Amino acid sequence: MAMAVFPFWGAVAAHVGRLLRLQGKAVASQVQRRLREQFGERETVSRAARRVLRSFIDWEVLRETSRKGIYTTGLSLIIYQPELIAWLAEAFLQAHTNDSVAIRTVLDAPSLFPFRLSQIPAYHLVMASQRLDVFRHGLDQDMIILRT
Repeated sequence: MAMAVFPFWGAVAAHVGRLLRLQGKAVASQVQRRLREQFGERETVSRAARRVLRSFIDWEVLRETSRKGIYTTGLSLIIYQPELIAWLAEAFLQAHTNDSVAIRTVLDAPSLFPFRLSQIPAYHLVMASQRLDVFRHGLDQDMIILRT
C-alpha cells in the first residue's frame, strides 16, 4: 500500500529489490545514488531514502550486516493466494504510470522484493479482483490493466 500511495517508496523498493537480485546485498550508498539520479541532487532525497530503508529494517524485510550501510534479504513471504496476488498487482499498477503491464512483470517486480509471488494465470487475478482486467498482447503475453 505504501508503494501505491507514495511513489518514492516504490522507487526505493525497486532499487533495493534490483540490487538484492543482482548482488545479494543492497548498499545504502548505491540506493541513494540511484535515487538522486532519478529525483535530483537534493538532501531530502537522501534523508527520505534513509528513512525508507530504516522502515524496511524495522519490518524485517531487510537485515543489517556487520558492515554499516550494507543490507541483506530479510523475511520473504511466499504468496499463493490469488486474492493477495491480485491485491499486490493492483498496488503495483497504482504505483506505476503505465496503463497496462505484463503479468510476468508484476510477478517478478523488484519493488515487491519482500514477496515471492507464485506464477498464476492472469485470468485467476481477474477472477480474484473486480478492479483488474486482462487482455492478450501478441501470441502469448497476458497484460493486466486497472478497470476504469
